[in-house]
Amino acid sequence: MEYLILDSCHSRWVFDTEHHRFRRILKGLVAGEPATTDWRSYHELEIDPDSEAFVVFLGGSGTPHLRSWRHTDAVCQLCGATGTEELSAEEIALIESG
Repeated sequence: MEYLILDSCHSRWVFDTEHHRFRRILKGLVAGEPATTDWRSYHELEIDPDSEAFVVFLGGSGTPHLRSWRHTDAVCQLCGATGTEELSAEEIALIESG
């Protein structure tokens, strides 16, 4: 199964585009193990190539929706992070579970 992975300031977003569902792997937690949200269905994903913003539309009407910004190879204007990291073995296991 192929996944679309987007990194933002607070989460790694995992999109299962075939089944129109997504989950987030939360960043910056002290507990040591990655935490993830449950899989959630979505209607549409829009990625703005000019601003690096993306919007996840949860229903067909366009609302409600979630908006975030992805990190790039440059310095993130929002949090100062640089680039993205590779997926860890724990994150891969979280993605593939469920």
